Amino acid sequence: MATLSPPTLEADLVVDAKAHLGEGPIWHEGRAELLFLDILNAKVMAYSPERGETTLDLDLSSVTANITTIVPVEGSNSRVVVGTTDGIALLDLDQGVLASWEPHPSSGKLHGEFVRMNDGKCDPQGRLWIGSISRVGPGGADLAPGGASLYRLDGWATEPARVLGGITVSNGLAWTADGKTMLYTDSPTFGVDSFDFDPSSGDISNRRRAVTCAEGFPPVPDGCCLDSEGKLWVACFGAGEVRRYDPNSSELLAVVKLPEAAGPECTAVAFGGPDLADLYITSAHEFWGEEKLAEMPLAGGLFRVPAELLSTVTGSCVSGVRANAFNVNRVGPERPSAT
Repeated sequence: MATLSPPTLEADLVVDAKAHLGEGPIWHEGRAELLFLDILNAKVMAYSPERGETTLDLDLSSVTANITTIVPVEGSNSRVVVGTTDGIALLDLDQGVLASWEPHPSSGKLHGEFVRMNDGKCDPQGRLWIGSISRVGPGGADLAPGGASLYRLDGWATEPARVLGGITVSNGLAWTADGKTMLYTDSPTFGVDSFDFDPSSGDISNRRRAVTCAEGFPPVPDGCCLDSEGKLWVACFGAGEVRRYDPNSSELLAVVKLPEAAGPECTAVAFGGPDLADLYITSAHEFWGEEKLAEMPLAGGLFRVPAELLSTVTGSCVSGVRANAFNVNRVGPERPSAT
């Protein structure tokens, strides 16, 4: 018997950002804006749905070659924690880079020169989880398998703990509504894994496969997020689409495609808007020449599916879940010293 194709729709362009590597979309509730990044140009951008325009385009290339993730700081409408080429930093979006840039003391000590930080998110307790990506040499597309890591920063006054090694491209992170499961992506494994998560300690265990996106490239899973029904939305880099999966069964439930003119590099996904009901998608044109970019000129744009359209493929009015903020003052649990 033939397998039924999942319901499918196409997203619309809202910001022609032309990001080299668009990434990191996250809804900032206090600002009522979607924050997103251009990793390779070290830019932080913000989109206001109410105003229908970009309200921030902040160039951080004077202090870091890359900005890899962004998460609001708890209790502030302007402070954020970001991933950088060599670590982690705090930044005030209103004060700007010269007045507020504060690298974490561990920056520059976590990895070698051909490794940079990549995606990151906070858990419900306010800890920052951030991973890295490892390449063979400078500026090349070849990955160095197993050369990256996943770290956890319990609070600004603590040191990052290396939670997982042997990673190649650390990407999407999410936590289930009950706080007992963490979902995690190492892209070249072609799937998303689940871990048992201990809320009090931040420890993870019992790694197992939740979703398999492919058996080979393309695509690979990139950024991800959960919705109000506990379903997992995965940006599929190389396929130009976001897929909605049931993380308990791995069943593919729905597909949102980027326009053909956006190309195949779909990078990350997040819910936004006042009710967290609209779906936003970032894209890229990494390692492209001018001819390919001319053929797909919308690559690097920010795309959206409004709530009323999204419900046609989900069968219900789903929304996102509130993004966890970084608890800058949190102190990590005491742990026995290594011997």
